[in-house]
Amino acid sequence: MQGSDGLLRRAPGGGTPVLRENVEPELEHKARRVSEKFSENLHIIANEPSLAFFRIQEHVRKSLPQLVEQKHEVQEIQQNVQGACFDTEYAKNAVNAMQNSRIHFQNIQDLLKNAMFMKQQIEYEESRKQQEKRHPSMYFAGSSTVNCTSVAESSGAGSSSGGLMNTSCTDSSDSSMTQSGSGQPR
Repeated sequence: MQGSDGLLRRAPGGGTPVLRENVEPELEHKARRVSEKFSENLHIIANEPSLAFFRIQEHVRKSLPQLVEQKHEVQEIQQNVQGACFDTEYAKNAVNAMQNSRIHFQNIQDLLKNAMFMKQQIEYEESRKQQEKRHPSMYFAGSSTVNCTSVAESSGAGSSSGGLMNTSCTDSSDSSMTQSGSGQPR
């Protein structure tokens, strides 16, 4: 009688088994269903964290390569932007340096003006010498030659003479002739 535990029940405090004949089969069926559902729920609850971790791992495995690729793209874009910022800063400094060198460019412009004026004076003197050789003047007859030199004022822009040239001519036969281009004897 010990093998049929569905029909036997032990009595409390004693050892004689009691027969369970008055248990309804429908109640027993419902009790089994409840215990199976309870057991299944316990199994699901016990395994739910591992299932959640599996889903997380699956999501990470699918999305991680895309995230790494996007991270590399962002780093490359950041390097390009940083290089552009450095280039812009360098260009800004170059423009500021050019503005500071305006004085130097003004000096160069003044020197170029003076050089062009000197060149014009030299060309004028050369053409005048060539013209005198072709048509000698009657005032300087004989074997005397006239030496003319031009001296530009070095101060240029600050001068009261406005950059005029001083010319001094000497005659080899008469040194008392002209000074400062006046043509008058001293």
